[in-house]
Amino acid sequence: MFSTSQLANRAAVPTAADLESSEFLAPPPPASLFQGCDSVNGYGVSTAVEGSLATNGGSSQVFYQIALDAQSLYQALDISQSISVGFGPLGNVSEKSEFVQQLSLTTYSVNIVVHARHVKGTDTATAFRLKSGIQPPQGNEQLRDFFRSYGDSFISAITIGAEYYAVYTYYAQSQTERDSVTAELQANGIFEFGSVSSDFQAKLDRVTQSTKVRISFNQNVSGIANPKLPTPNNLVQYALDFPSLPIDAPAILSFSSTGYEHVPGIGSFEPIVSNRVFLTGPQGDSGLSQDLVKEQQLINQINWLKSIYAFYQNFNDPKVNDVSREAQSDLQALNDQFLRYVNDPTASLSRPPLPSLREGSPKLAYQIAYSPQQGGDGGGPFDDVDITTYLQNQTYIASLQLRSGGYVDALIVNYQSKTTGASWSDYHGGGGGGLSQTLTLLPGQFVNRLWGRSGGYVDQLNLAISDGRSVGGGGNGGGAFDWRAPQGSVVLGFRGRSGKYLDQVSAVYATLQAASWV
Repeated sequence: MFSTSQLANRAAVPTAADLESSEFLAPPPPASLFQGCDSVNGYGVSTAVEGSLATNGGSSQVFYQIALDAQSLYQALDISQSISVGFGPLGNVSEKSEFVQQLSLTTYSVNIVVHARHVKGTDTATAFRLKSGIQPPQGNEQLRDFFRSYGDSFISAITIGAEYYAVYTYYAQSQTERDSVTAELQANGIFEFGSVSSDFQAKLDRVTQSTKVRISFNQNVSGIANPKLPTPNNLVQYALDFPSLPIDAPAILSFSSTGYEHVPGIGSFEPIVSNRVFLTGPQGDSGLSQDLVKEQQLINQINWLKSIYAFYQNFNDPKVNDVSREAQSDLQALNDQFLRYVNDPTASLSRPPLPSLREGSPKLAYQIAYSPQQGGDGGGPFDDVDITTYLQNQTYIASLQLRSGGYVDALIVNYQSKTTGASWSDYHGGGGGGLSQTLTLLPGQFVNRLWGRSGGYVDQLNLAISDGRSVGGGGNGGGAFDWRAPQGSVVLGFRGRSGKYLDQVSAVYATLQAASWV
């Protein structure tokens, strides 16, 4: 456990010149009991308080929680820092705050958190007082000097142990989509909060397989030396077993801070207290920090849309571009208020207008169409494209191959997702004929032409891609056809019918449209 003798020797709060320097690195988060900190921006400074400590024993728990916003996600992960730290300008975040940053949350994200904690113990500060020789600040000038050395708060409790946490994030794009995800969770027995049992894995698997929104999975372990993380389909058993693992590399799981206004004899600590509440709210999870979260979530959604636009032939959406610039400007205006507090915690602060937040959140919009069907009505139907997730996951045709003789015996298509890294192959037809060479497509290359001949079957098929290369095969029966993808459209895959041969084929293509705002 940490004791009063383990007080960190931290640098003072950064100066205005520090903040303007391109080489500035904020001091690290606090790491010991009684250490001073800037609770708004998250870094540790020197120590102004001393006292006694009480130590409580350990405990363990394994639970899950559905988090619909950053505040509840911080609660589920037991993140000590204010959300202003995780989303603010200085970037000196704890391991768990950084974990949340990596999730790239958007406005309507739904998170399922599985959290296993094995607490070794908690040290709590008691009978705290100013250290000998440190005078209570009087007036704004002394308040600024005190803040520069000791921050606005001190660490009043530290919990040590080990923990495992895993988060499934469902990136819904509207309230309707979010409601659909939460309804799916409830239908599978996953409610707002609960303990984790052995059947929870099956519930998670069913939801991830049935939900038609973009999904990410992230996990982390601390307090265990050289951990081996589980696969997603084994995370529940790993979480249930986690409290029995030895804590061989104890970590700080959480800490609490107390404002200096609660230290006996400190006198008046205004206006620092008022500014802290204005920026972070009374519990460190509201105030101007909520606007920081909203702006970052909007920017994350816009950046995701832009990545799709760039991948699928550089589609241009003027309004998305305009709001993107506006959101970046608004985020800077918010950051300026937090940096102003760092430079002068007694300064008068205000909420910027933030016009970008009036627009709502942009949702991916597109039209799906099909090239004319070529061939007959034999065989069974196929459709390779699950459009609900295809574009969201930046899926593309990775390679094409044919089997053919007098007819096209089979169409073989390999697909890959740039986002998830998943790849799979769809085989349509029989095993006759000869195998063509493989036509490999790189990300950003797409099929743009289908031509050949067809009648009761697809007699001949040729497929060309955007760099001019092609693959083809088949005979000379049937009637000729030739189709080209419309300008600005992207071929996603194929549908049709197949049995012994490729009976019918049609290209599935998408045309991106300006985002809808919800």
